[in-house]
Amino acid sequence: MKALTRRMDRETGPTILFADVGRNQATTFSGFCAEHDSEIFRSIDINTFQPTDPEHLFLAAYRAVARELHALLEASSKIQTTYMKRVELGLDSWDEPTPAGVAAVGYMTRACSTHLYKSSFDEAILAKQYDAVLHDVIKIDHEEPTVAVCSLSSIDGLLRDDDWVRVALNVLPLSQTESIVAFSYLPEDAALARAALRLILTSDGSYQKYLLSKLILNNCENFVVSPGYFGKWSPEKTKAVTDYFVKTLFDGGLDIENKNLYLF
Repeated sequence: MKALTRRMDRETGPTILFADVGRNQATTFSGFCAEHDSEIFRSIDINTFQPTDPEHLFLAAYRAVARELHALLEASSKIQTTYMKRVELGLDSWDEPTPAGVAAVGYMTRACSTHLYKSSFDEAILAKQYDAVLHDVIKIDHEEPTVAVCSLSSIDGLLRDDDWVRVALNVLPLSQTESIVAFSYLPEDAALARAALRLILTSDGSYQKYLLSKLILNNCENFVVSPGYFGKWSPEKTKAVTDYFVKTLFDGGLDIENKNLYLF
């Protein structure tokens, strides 16, 4: 599989580029121990994914939520450790706001907020109330599998009760010629999220795939491209996708038209 990865170069600094990622590494995360990961997601890991099964859709969304929380906790820990080291070295002050300190607090705030969001999923899975999460499912036809996504993200600028409106997005290849795209929401977020995603949900064909491609690049860090499909990309397409992704790290909701951003 191909995925966008971050690398540090001594001469040029940090860079983002497509690199090979093993299938297991691309589709799992270390937020649960092996025993509990196997127990929780067994239904979708050992069976063919059923896009009409409420349990399958819930578990796909739950995996996206759990992965995002784990990533935020990990980032919070690393940034806070860096900040404390800077204080120890006299580069930052304990009692005055600094960029490093503000960044640490920001990540911890996001992690806390996402933890509270995940608690709704925790309660649902413990009670086996898989219909506690709402979904919109789109079928995508293609000549070969292209991308897979498992991501939780907020919709830029969209708030409810002073918290971000979040959407879990999964793109799952079901066969050589078909994938499904599943948008998942808590009921209280559904109306706002669906309104924001209206154009994607109501369009079809190549235009819908193009809008989905831009949404993935704008909001999803955890996506992979099949090696066979990636091998057909021109250098111009690879550069366009990479450059667009990098720009979205600094400019949420970036809207640039480029046919090379098409991921399907």
